Amino acid sequence: MSLDEKFADLLRDAADLAPVPPAADLADGARRHHRRRRRRQVVLAGGGVVAAAAVVVLAVPLPGTGGTGGTDTTAPAGGWPEQITAQFMADTLTSVLPPGHVSAAGGYGVGDGPVPDLPPSAHLLYDDGGGAGMVTLSTSRVALPITDATWGTQCADPVETPSEGCERTVLPGGGVVVVDKLAPDAQAQVRKWQATYTGTDGRQVSIWEVNSASFGPPLTRSTPPLTSAQLVAAVTSSAWDPVFAKPAPGPVPDATPSTAAPAPGQILATATTLLPPGTRTDTGAEQHTPGQAHLTLTLDGRTSMLAVHVQPRPSDNAAVAREREAFEKDTSGTLTKTPDGSSVLARETGATKTGGGPTLRWSVEVLHPDGTKVLTSEWNGTNEAQALPGTPALTVDQLKTIAAAPAWRH
Repeated sequence: MSLDEKFADLLRDAADLAPVPPAADLADGARRHHRRRRRRQVVLAGGGVVAAAAVVVLAVPLPGTGGTGGTDTTAPAGGWPEQITAQFMADTLTSVLPPGHVSAAGGYGVGDGPVPDLPPSAHLLYDDGGGAGMVTLSTSRVALPITDATWGTQCADPVETPSEGCERTVLPGGGVVVVDKLAPDAQAQVRKWQATYTGTDGRQVSIWEVNSASFGPPLTRSTPPLTSAQLVAAVTSSAWDPVFAKPAPGPVPDATPSTAAPAPGQILATATTLLPPGTRTDTGAEQHTPGQAHLTLTLDGRTSMLAVHVQPRPSDNAAVAREREAFEKDTSGTLTKTPDGSSVLARETGATKTGGGPTLRWSVEVLHPDGTKVLTSEWNGTNEAQALPGTPALTVDQLKTIAAAPAWRH
């Protein structure tokens, strides 16, 4: 199978293979019905551990790589110049890399991707002399102005996305670059390094690379071929200007939240008051991503990690109604209602959305009567990537009590 075919298959299949991240649960309804979020993730699946890439699926982002949580500030899909071809994308990606050997270059132009509404992208094998590594580029647009909650402008939470290091830089013109070196899988040792540039014109260019030629083992080198500086130079290059030459559609009115996503400190303060009596907590290192927070909790001799994600209600009442309709049609969990009118989805998931095995993550997502959405997730282990089976500290009913509390509403 050619690299192009393999890449296309990965794009189609990655959503089913990917573990369910906490923030993705919050985005499900909007993703299916509004196509306002993009999704990117490295998937390490199976006993042999094969790394796959969902670069962009239906113009929807996955919080979890390059920044998670916060408000939905992704601009609507579209606004791509029709003359942007697959050949242009592959040639441009090649041109922004340092001298080296390039092979198996390919890409997708406007309107020719394997899934609908796929923005332009490119991929190739790049060898600087120390072994070939896969390099993949994706493009997207975000709604302006850029804020701390704009997807891709913050380092990922290391508890949900373990990392070996992350650097966030605000450029003189106001753009933001995030370079994140994700921790390798313990078995395969596949390393994924990625850089995401968000410009003040709403452009977003992301490049990720791995130390392998096929998204997984066998490894071709110990680390990916491009340095952090080379990644930054590639994503910020003016060579991508033609991709963003056509003005993007204006923001969808109902995408605007009524209030800013709460700071982690606010979430922790509220969540702590809702825990069962006798629960011991440890918030760990300072947290920075708006709309989400996590803490270690111990109750009755059991210790687990609790993550809380809060999505403020949309400012448009019609959007609230549509969100509720979509939420209550969700079949990924058990739906119930509270006396005050909240809709509740309880889920238990394993390593993948379709795989079997023991439960590794317990979650309760609540859509409040005013449209505020709160997700509580729990797993055993210091981070979600290393979740272990076993009885968690809190029961599903206790997770529901936290997520359904009126204290989250504004």
